[in-house]
Amino acid sequence: MSNSNWRTEIGAVLRKELITEFRTKNGLLTSGLFGFVTVVTLNLAMFSVSKNADMAAGLYWVAVLFASILALPRTFLVEEDQGTGDLLRLIAQPHSVFWGKALFNLLLILAIGLGLSGLFVTLMETKVVYAGLFFGSIVTGCASLAGAVTLCGALVARAANRFALAAAVSAPLLLSILSFGVSTMRTALGAGGTNGWTLVMGAFCYAVVLFAIGPWIFAAVWKK
Repeated sequence: MSNSNWRTEIGAVLRKELITEFRTKNGLLTSGLFGFVTVVTLNLAMFSVSKNADMAAGLYWVAVLFASILALPRTFLVEEDQGTGDLLRLIAQPHSVFWGKALFNLLLILAIGLGLSGLFVTLMETKVVYAGLFFGSIVTGCASLAGAVTLCGALVARAANRFALAAAVSAPLLLSILSFGVSTMRTALGAGGTNGWTLVMGAFCYAVVLFAIGPWIFAAVWKK
């Protein structure tokens, strides 16, 4: 298949996801509201507790992680339940479908991550010491989450108990991303450590691996 056909198919899948999201607003509204409630609840629970960078970094990534998990069923599982998976198999190659879904998840999770970061810093009264590292942590962490969410959805797309299996498959991948995110965010908020950019590169490489192997795994499990 030529490069132009790849781009056309990926663009078509991405446009489908964006149009569906603009019409229903299920993904952004649900995940964003869940993340907002999580941040506010954590702040209220810690109202009388002295907040520090270590605590803020962990709580932020917990909120982003939970919000991104809500996007997991939307990735491929709903397609099979609604019977639209067969249509996608007719109009696009598996690699194109994976990349279209992955790019949509990246935009969704990145929007949630950036939105929650401003809210979290304000409510937690946390000072960002290294702004570049702070945003680098968010971008690479959200990219890793998008890759993991898409890959996990691809792995269980055709399984009978796909929703339960998706949660089990995603746990190890998401916990690894959480470790990168928390460690990098701690450094960005001034909690010590000198390997912040090394961890950012680690999260970036993790995302690259997920996006690299995802299309091939999806092509194997999503047969026509």
